[in-house]
Amino acid sequence: MNRPRLALPCVVLFVAIVIFAATWAGMAIGQTANSNAGLQGGQDGLFDAILATPNYKTPGLPDSGLTTAPGLEQAAPAPQFTLNVLAPALFNSNAQFLSSGGSKAFEGSPLVRLGWASQLFDTPIRLSGAASFETERFVNGPDAAIDYIRPSARAQYINLQDDQAFSPYLSYVPRLDFDPTFANNFATRQDLNLGIDKVFNFDGAFNRVPAAPSSSSATVWSFGFNVGAQRRFRDPSPQSYAFFFIPSASYVISDQWNASFSMAITRRWFEEFEGLSQRNLTWEPTGVAEYVIPAEWLGGEDATRWRGTPAIDFVAGLERNWSNISGREYSQWRVGLVFKTGWRF
Repeated sequence: MNRPRLALPCVVLFVAIVIFAATWAGMAIGQTANSNAGLQGGQDGLFDAILATPNYKTPGLPDSGLTTAPGLEQAAPAPQFTLNVLAPALFNSNAQFLSSGGSKAFEGSPLVRLGWASQLFDTPIRLSGAASFETERFVNGPDAAIDYIRPSARAQYINLQDDQAFSPYLSYVPRLDFDPTFANNFATRQDLNLGIDKVFNFDGAFNRVPAAPSSSSATVWSFGFNVGAQRRFRDPSPQSYAFFFIPSASYVISDQWNASFSMAITRRWFEEFEGLSQRNLTWEPTGVAEYVIPAEWLGGEDATRWRGTPAIDFVAGLERNWSNISGREYSQWRVGLVFKTGWRF
């Protein structure tokens, strides 16, 4: 059996990008009034949910915290690059992640993400990497504006005969937080994650889909979970440890419609800092209903691919954080629409 082989220059390129980003961040740390967002909040979970919908038409990178993401437990048939662009328009109930008095604001949060994935020679290890550029802007909460650069690198074991088998992984995910517009890099965090994915696929009659290298075409319902541990290094301090459990579900309604739901739960222990030992529990339920724009509306299949096979997502998400330090508790709702596109090279 011929298996996909690794393009070594791609590995070198992505490793270099990740190392450069992390090193550059370490040289440019400053302080800002927006540091609460850098310590706790972010768009990571929301964007993961949007990019993990069971949409097999709009290309996406097989690298996600949600096990129901398309192709996450499948081998990469050949080295592949993907480009995704998201254009959200959301209502945000608490733009500054405050325990009380946060701005209720309309938010624009565009994302651009370049990704790459390939098998590691003839092994069952799939490597992937990404570089995301994200920004948050608010109509009536300008003090909450923030920008992110989020590179990532991931190595994941793939069962080449069964894409529903247990799939352990190791990932490195730095995030650089900036004052607008990518000006002062006021915080950097570097996450080392060790976890395991497991997915259960069912057909339209709710029968289990048999084991196969790729069961996507037969799957209508999908349920799964991602469980693991994390070590976070952050500058400025504090550092932290975390345990996470992320169940997710998806439903392919038709060729144009799909729906998905996830519920990330994270327990975090911060190292003692300035005499305080913070403990957080964060709950992030997120629902997405997606409509893939028909190709005939855009001039045919070729024209649709050139336009990024666009889809429109209806999104609702809550981020609820409990803490033993009252000033670190917060709730934040995000509700709105996201225009989603993707290309594969």
